[in-house]
Amino acid sequence: MFKLYNTKTKKKEIFKTKNKILKIYSCGPTVYNYAHIGNFSTYISVDFLRRYLIYLGYKLEQVMNITDVGHLKVSSDNDYDLDSKGDKIEIQAKKESVDPYKIVKKYTDAFLSDMKSLHISKPEYLVKASSNIEEMQTIILELLKSGYAYISKNENIYFDVSKFKDYGKLSGKNLDDLIAGAGGRINVSNLKDEKKNIFDFSLWITDENHIMKWPFKEAIKSGKSGYPGWHIECTAMSMKYLTKALNGKKLAKEKFYTIDIHTGGEDNIFPHHEDEIAQTEACTGKEFSNFWFHRSHILVNEEKMSKSKGNFYTMSDLKEKGFSPLDYRFLVLSAHYKSNLNFTLKSLKQIRETRLKIEKCYKNILEIKENNNFKKLNIKKYKSDFNKALEDDLNTPLALSIFLELVKNINKLNFEIYNKDEIIKFFSDFDSIFKIIEYNNEKEIPKKILDLANKRLILKNERNYQEADILRNEIDKLGYEIFDKKNGFELKKKEKIEV
Repeated sequence: MFKLYNTKTKKKEIFKTKNKILKIYSCGPTVYNYAHIGNFSTYISVDFLRRYLIYLGYKLEQVMNITDVGHLKVSSDNDYDLDSKGDKIEIQAKKESVDPYKIVKKYTDAFLSDMKSLHISKPEYLVKASSNIEEMQTIILELLKSGYAYISKNENIYFDVSKFKDYGKLSGKNLDDLIAGAGGRINVSNLKDEKKNIFDFSLWITDENHIMKWPFKEAIKSGKSGYPGWHIECTAMSMKYLTKALNGKKLAKEKFYTIDIHTGGEDNIFPHHEDEIAQTEACTGKEFSNFWFHRSHILVNEEKMSKSKGNFYTMSDLKEKGFSPLDYRFLVLSAHYKSNLNFTLKSLKQIRETRLKIEKCYKNILEIKENNNFKKLNIKKYKSDFNKALEDDLNTPLALSIFLELVKNINKLNFEIYNKDEIIKFFSDFDSIFKIIEYNNEKEIPKKILDLANKRLILKNERNYQEADILRNEIDKLGYEIFDKKNGFELKKKEKIEV
């Protein structure tokens, strides 16, 4: 029975759904720069959850947003949406002296390429915020009508958090305490005639100078154009693509219902997910999501990885150092998603060696020629323990240790195993979730290397081990590794790892 930690209740719960098809919403990237490996740790963990649910037999639909407008840059994490310093996309466009839409395309393409290299499944719906402006406006109009939103003197539209009695229920933050704690760091005079409450958040920003802008005549009587706030896009896309309750200006209230899982990084809990809950539930009157799944931060030298601190790596950085993206995927999955994994190049090198052991073991198993005299491994026991580990809130470290024990025993038996097909099926099940084995990715071996390897094989068969070792060293110097096998050898290009 699968148990999953729910941020909403702060405990592990038995996973249940009333929907025939699981509905999952995942907060995606803001495409103003290259995503760093800390960002991808969340997407990897979410992909693992997705693959595991499919492994359990569920059918699902997943939405991931591409934030290409409306994500405000602020003075600090605590001042989010209070002291706006502008839209991240436009700020980056000015830095690179290009059109914002070119920024969006450049970094969206890079993100999708990195996703593919990390074996992260493409969601059923991968959608841009800018493609759903009309839907966002429809929700904003509904919130204005019901009194949850208001238009400021400067014609910006805010959500009134004081009207939503459950504000803070996800993060555990009390609104009165938040307001009291803000006194020493927020210049309240800047908010005069603009917001009713300090923590009211933007639904729509009226700004004629913004390049990416849209008219909103139904709400902004002056006719000035503007753009949406960050949070509203997720509500709109969830209601449009998952519950099908929203299509352009049409809002079908009879289709309001609770989705199964909402995912993101732990830094999304407040204010982003808290604000999503407020505006969505104010609009629908229904619980937004049954489960909230959050990945903990990746640390670098015990500090949170972030662009603002400059202590981050991109996938390109790791590739340049000789690592495969799957090495990083495996490193993330080697720790529990609720733990703060401390990233180092040394730990990445170590996990790479473990990943290659699994890969090599699998390739050797595929070549086993069955023999009735071979031993039979108790795969059912390994698989049962493996499944129990994952049923307990995706305990990947324990599941991995069980699988590695199997690999160790297979190697001990020198691959003289009778139940080959059963083992292959377990490896296949393992990799359908972990997705860390690379298949047929080796380039053609140069003829010179092959000739040396074949000469070495002849010398070995003649028991001329001294000369055979000389050829092994020569092959090694030319950048290749040779592995002895029952029926010959295997050659593999050595990876240059910088640590």
